[in-house]
Amino acid sequence: MHSEVMLNNNTKIPIENKIDQIHTCIESIHGHTAVELVSITCDDIGYKTPNFTTSGIFRLHGLVKVHHEFKPWCVILKIIKPDTVEKDNFEHHNYWRREALVLESGVLREFPGSICATESYLVEEQQDGTIWLWMEYVKGEYANTVEQFSYIARQLGRFNGAYLSRIKMVPDHEWICRAWLNSWTTASRMYAPNMEAYASRILADNEQSTWAWYQGILENINSALDSLQRLPRVLAHQDLSQMNMLLVKKEASETQLVLIDWQFMSISGIGEDLGKLFGVNMSLGIIPPDQYITFQTSLYNAHLMGLRDIGWQGDEGLVRYGFCLSTALRSVWEVPQFFSILAQLEDNPNNTKLKERLNLLDCIITVHKQMAMEADSLKLQFHDMALR
Repeated sequence: MHSEVMLNNNTKIPIENKIDQIHTCIESIHGHTAVELVSITCDDIGYKTPNFTTSGIFRLHGLVKVHHEFKPWCVILKIIKPDTVEKDNFEHHNYWRREALVLESGVLREFPGSICATESYLVEEQQDGTIWLWMEYVKGEYANTVEQFSYIARQLGRFNGAYLSRIKMVPDHEWICRAWLNSWTTASRMYAPNMEAYASRILADNEQSTWAWYQGILENINSALDSLQRLPRVLAHQDLSQMNMLLVKKEASETQLVLIDWQFMSISGIGEDLGKLFGVNMSLGIIPPDQYITFQTSLYNAHLMGLRDIGWQGDEGLVRYGFCLSTALRSVWEVPQFFSILAQLEDNPNNTKLKERLNLLDCIITVHKQMAMEADSLKLQFHDMALR
């Protein structure tokens, strides 16, 4: 039967050796009914910014014969790989095996109803040291508007609230990251551009102010990270960029939130995932600078509403603190980029792309400063909490 399958491989991966695996995936799609594989096409989806531990993401599709009827099928194949030594430690925020372990464990099937995840068909170790993840293909829309992002924030609130209200228990697998922001900020400082040479000749008041503020962030970063560890704990995604969030239309105009790419799964403080949602989509340019405050207000209000929907009645100041501080700590990556671009503009003063990126970073850092100040103010209010 396999020899009759029409195969069109538009990639360099040896998909012709994986007919049995593809057949297994398709049978899973059709409830383990006997199927006849008719055709296979393999395309690289061309994901522009893969994780360091991602070797490639591919879309396999074609036709299958079920009960004498031809039907289309589609599967996503993600190949993950080892990277640097530190990413072989499950305490690292980007532990390379984590997504494979997430899929094998079945933890995604135990989620509260506010968030869905894709089905996993196979997790397959390869002789070359990579792992092939065979997953459900989901067709959805990416969020762009404040209304769409606020819907996502509310679903995240319901998701987090289910753990806070003990409707669901936070899973306890050792490979789930316990201190995601601590690991990420450490790695960011390790790989950030060196600013010292440029910093010694800063003249503009705005740049001097940003440099001084950034030094203060670094001096107090351990205390800030410790305070996040003392917030109420929830299961978090920690990679809520636009491309990892799919809005799927169901019957009766109902929308379902499907999150993909659980490589960064963590047990985090309340508000941290919201900070990632806001912060990373500013950084990627998805949220336009003239809407930063609108998004910030709307996302927070929607998230709090989601927490209340599910019955959590805790102190909203803790949510706000986690949101503000986790957003502001992204400056550990953004500020070095800002000064690196300033240095590049000295040699290339008319580079329009660099100027645009510099202006974007300046707007983002302004938000970070405001949210860091609010977090400091909130921390002073928590007299009876262990955040101080």
